[in-house]
Amino acid sequence: MVSQEEDIFSVTIDLPHGERLGLVLAGGVDTPIEIKKVQDGSVASLSGLTGGLQIMSVNNIIFAPTTTHHDAIMALTSSSVLNISVKRKPGSAKKRNDDKEKTLAIEEAGENMDDKEMKDMSYGVKKTDIGSTLSIYLQKRHALNNFHLVEVTSSLWLAGWNQKEPALMNKFHVGDQLLSVNGQPVTTVAEAHTIMEMTPSGVELLLKRMPLAAEYKMHREKEAEDWGMQIRQNRLVDVIHGGIAWTAGLQPFSAEFAEKACSWAITQVNKCPVSVLCRSTDVIWSKINSGKTDALITLQPSEFVNILSNSLLEHPHYEDFVARS
Repeated sequence: MVSQEEDIFSVTIDLPHGERLGLVLAGGVDTPIEIKKVQDGSVASLSGLTGGLQIMSVNNIIFAPTTTHHDAIMALTSSSVLNISVKRKPGSAKKRNDDKEKTLAIEEAGENMDDKEMKDMSYGVKKTDIGSTLSIYLQKRHALNNFHLVEVTSSLWLAGWNQKEPALMNKFHVGDQLLSVNGQPVTTVAEAHTIMEMTPSGVELLLKRMPLAAEYKMHREKEAEDWGMQIRQNRLVDVIHGGIAWTAGLQPFSAEFAEKACSWAITQVNKCPVSVLCRSTDVIWSKINSGKTDALITLQPSEFVNILSNSLLEHPHYEDFVARS
């Protein structure tokens, strides 16, 4: 009889359109496929999945000893409805209780911890405002004709904004989803433009902050230490197993777009935007290394970023609309 600490159970996830599971895998080929991390507030987290669980099967696809890491990712991105069978490892129940007690202790002691202590506990997936909904109020003259919006997957996305307009600075991010203008839902560029044009004065934009993005915080002990990842232009090409990037949870082809797995594109480094038109690998590395021993990178699905950048290039004054640090 399987004990309570070693039981196998299943969860069924009906993944909302445009949402990601929000988990990081480890293992593959003679090593069990396990959930390494689960992002707070993600679909996986809300479904009851936690780090340390071994995945036994996905939609009746058995994870055998020959299952590769890539096979596991493909299985988890094969459908919007997933039936995931997982197994708790021995001692995991005690660990969960210990973790809960540790979390409570951290929350109680948080105000007394110095910056270094807080920093040491926060590497990996970083909890930010990504995916949050926010309202931004602008005067009509600041909003009208000052955004480059793109229609993708029946939604409206921000690809750029007029960099010469001070009222727009530090308010937007490439990959923000525009949900409504003055309380009216919008899914096309024409709808958004018409509402802005008809408003007598102010414009209220309801945005979802980079819902397709993932953010990772990395730390190295010395500046000379390799980050353990390969970048080509603004694309994450590979991650070295066991390296700093791997430890932080980065996986090269774990992005999802239009229900397909794809690579990641780097769109921000240390909270500074990276041009979606960037074609210089050296520029990206310069930004990553600017933090010396710490780096915070924001990534979005490369296929999605390609659509935004190609559309932006069609703008007659695209150079004025490219977000850059």
